[in-house]
Amino acid sequence: MFINPYIEPEQNIKKDGYLGSFISYKSIGSISVKAFQIYKSKYPQLFPICFISIIPMLFMIIFYSEEFVLLFTYILLSSEDSTLVLPSTFGLYFLLILHFLLIPLVDAAMVIAVGRVTISHDTNILNAYYLALTRGYSLILNSVIYVLLFISSVILTSLIIGYPLIIILLTATVIFRHAIYFENSGPGFALFRSIKLLLNSWLDLFKFWVPILGLYAIVIVSSTYVYEGFLAVIFNLSLLVFVFLPLKSIIISLAYIHYRIKFENLSYIDYGNSVLNLGKPIEE
Repeated sequence: MFINPYIEPEQNIKKDGYLGSFISYKSIGSISVKAFQIYKSKYPQLFPICFISIIPMLFMIIFYSEEFVLLFTYILLSSEDSTLVLPSTFGLYFLLILHFLLIPLVDAAMVIAVGRVTISHDTNILNAYYLALTRGYSLILNSVIYVLLFISSVILTSLIIGYPLIIILLTATVIFRHAIYFENSGPGFALFRSIKLLLNSWLDLFKFWVPILGLYAIVIVSSTYVYEGFLAVIFNLSLLVFVFLPLKSIIISLAYIHYRIKFENLSYIDYGNSVLNLGKPIEE
């Protein structure tokens, strides 16, 4: 039996063991409060998983600090200063590519970790990444399809239709990793599943994107005004890994559970089983 870590008044819980108000939101504030509750209580378990994503960045800072700062400065200021040039160091770009390749895996591991802590089960870095790799083929193929769809949407912006497609891709595909791991969705189907579920209510989608956009804004403002020197880079990386990545993953996981409660009457037992059965053979 799964124990609800955030006990709600009995009258708010749906009959027959449904989650009810466990993670079913009526306001942006309640979403943010719940996210911070999980963040505060489970941060020691979630942070090491996020930390993996910046290891290539740390190597860049240690071995290619000047080139990294130059690249960072070029990205931010090249439109204002035509004298800036890109560094030509192979190792820098190799580590940068490795960083971006790790992002889907880190996101998947966070999906699994947040799912486990939500049902009051502890998690750790090895467990999260092992379970993420059990369906790695679906994660990779869905990520590739996503990138191809995004590129196609950008190309279609010349025909106007690309803009709404970009908005849908950015906002309504964020739970495709949950569909992969908790619903065993295959390549392509996980993306479609995410869009189909989240587009049931644009209002709910807006509620969840407000705190995420707020986090993005903090990171963007920080990187815009605090960008010169080694300490500035460390500060922005710390903000990204210690605050932004864990909270973003938690909020998106809350959105997934909320939508499934609201539109599919997800039960706490069924959700718990889907989380704990990761890595086990799928019975036909």
